Parts: sequence; structure tokens; C-alpha cells
Amino acid sequence: MLRKLVPTDGLMAGLFLLGLVLVACNPSPSTSTTTGTAAVSLKNDIQSIFHTSCVVCHQGGSAPGGLSLEPGAAYKNLVNAKSTESALMRVAPGAPDKSYLVNKLRGTQVQAGGSGGQMPLGASPLPDSQIMLIERWITAGAPDN
Repeated sequence: MLRKLVPTDGLMAGLFLLGLVLVACNPSPSTSTTTGTAAVSLKNDIQSIFHTSCVVCHQGGSAPGGLSLEPGAAYKNLVNAKSTESALMRVAPGAPDKSYLVNKLRGTQVQAGGSGGQMPLGASPLPDSQIMLIERWITAGAPDN
């Protein structure tokens, strides 16, 4: 038995198809890096923290401790690099508690066998959310991403 189509049938079918297209084109929103489930990126997340709070001092050949945190230099100067102030690595992949960078940012560098002041020197400490983001990057293996 055939049913006669009325204009609203086509409209309803069109709206249904449009809904399917919108769902297919708009997958579940990605989880923000602040929630702790999305991958942390050196390039997109960590480098912006360095740019805002660290590079003003840590740039070029005269950077304190030879630690330039500029793009293209930060990774090789941090990851698996021995600290000049402590027996710890600056960043020990997978181990934020054994990474001197975290101690400098948290102000626990002396307890970690280091010296000097909390970073950023002469400025307010980084917000805990930014330090936690850096810790997440380190926990994930400190990838060069």
C-alpha cells in the first residue's frame, strides 16, 4: 500500500538527515588539556607557558644555566638534560617528581638538592594548573610533540 506524501513528510525527512549529518560532522568535543585526559603537547601547551613566563630570561646563548626555553631549543635543553644546580635531570621523562624543572616551578628546589630561587625568578609563581600541565607532559614521557 502506497502512502501519499505530504509536504511535511519531506521536511521531516530533510531535518532528520540534517541531524545525522551534523552529528557525523561534529564528533564528541575533545577533552580539554585542563581536564587531564587529552594528550599534552610541547608545541601547543607547554611552549606557550614558556613563552609567556620563562623566555624573557631563558633565551639565547646567555640564558641562565645555558637553559634556553625558546621554541626549537627547549626540548633538547630540558629532556634528559642534567641540571646545572642539582643532581636531578631537568626533565626526567615519566617522572615529574624526579624532574628539577618541577621543583624549580614549585619552589622545592632546595629540598631536591638544588639551589637558586623559585621560577619564574622575581615574578609570581606559575598557577598550579600550568605546573600540573607540565607535570602531565612529563608523566606522558615528555614527548617532543
